[in-house]
Amino acid sequence: MRQDPGNQYIATILSRCDLRGMEVLEIGCGKGRITRDLAKHAAHVVAGDPDAAALGVARATLPADNVTFVHAPDGFPDYPPASFDLVIYTLSFHHVPIMEMQSSLRKAGEMMRGGGIIVVVEPGDGGSFSEAKERFGAGSGDERPAREAAIRALQELDGWVAGDTVCFRVLFQFDDEEDFFNSMLPGYGQQPESFITDVRNFLALHRSGDGIMLDAERKLIVMRRAGL
Repeated sequence: MRQDPGNQYIATILSRCDLRGMEVLEIGCGKGRITRDLAKHAAHVVAGDPDAAALGVARATLPADNVTFVHAPDGFPDYPPASFDLVIYTLSFHHVPIMEMQSSLRKAGEMMRGGGIIVVVEPGDGGSFSEAKERFGAGSGDERPAREAAIRALQELDGWVAGDTVCFRVLFQFDDEEDFFNSMLPGYGQQPESFITDVRNFLALHRSGDGIMLDAERKLIVMRRAGL
């Protein structure tokens, strides 16, 4: 699977944020797909994730001198307050337990220097990739309740103002059906044949000369301290 071959994540981030010279903290870097592009523009990126295995992949595939990968079991690397100019959640904020979302944002605010911003990139509602997750439980499955809670937490955070929501679309490119099954539905062989047939029929609708192309809506929101 190739995620975002058109580099829409970084294009949208740069349309709202000037990363030049910035110390950036990435929350939930996963395997480093977005970290790679952040590092091309920021002075330094600290990329944290609770998944040690994903971090191992990120370290192996992104040997950039200006990136520090940190295992962060509770979400935040152990850095002192006011260490960063920008904190970005890359498709990770909706994975924070709902009751801890606002405290996570407050922690992000503490780790920023004066005038710093919080950038939140979240899944949107539309697209064939999202449909596959919701219909078939592919990948992380149906995340709509968590996504809705995440947006509420952003809008209700005291002392902060959420800017306009910027919607954009990203592509997911799979070589063939087996690439999709192996990437998104491991263990699919244990499913009923009718389920597998339904998935194959769905994928056939999105087959092209470049493989199977699915898309998903994404949202970007920039948070600033009130009064700045």
